[in-house]
Amino acid sequence: MYCLFYVRKGVAFVPTMAKTKAGYWLGVEPVDVQTVDTVSALQKLLLAAIARGNPIVPTPTRANFPRQVMERHCGMKSLSAFERTSTCWSVSKDGSGFRINEWRRGERYRAGWEEAHEGEIRLPADAPLEEVTQRAAELALSN
Repeated sequence: MYCLFYVRKGVAFVPTMAKTKAGYWLGVEPVDVQTVDTVSALQKLLLAAIARGNPIVPTPTRANFPRQVMERHCGMKSLSAFERTSTCWSVSKDGSGFRINEWRRGERYRAGWEEAHEGEIRLPADAPLEEVTQRAAELALSN
């Protein structure tokens, strides 16, 4: 399970995250865009995105690599401007449990993102999904 979302000026952007056959994640439609003035509003969006699941999609070739799905939804002149002015978060689950991470603009690669591991929150695998998404929403809206 993997969910990625952005928060910018009180608006949450939550794309569906698909996994390519090569193993990397790609944002795809549908994308939920909604004003989130409360933790419960953001939590509801996260639960909806997680319920959609993570479809498996063919790995795009370099020649047919799709444009970033967020370009159509960010409402700005460029995706780069959107990314500079928003926060990015992920919620994931693997065999060891849930992880909540903030992402930041990469220091080595100008356009890349990297996980901010020092602020990573870990929750046990048996934690209720409602608790995990509430914690992620609280963290995202407190920044």
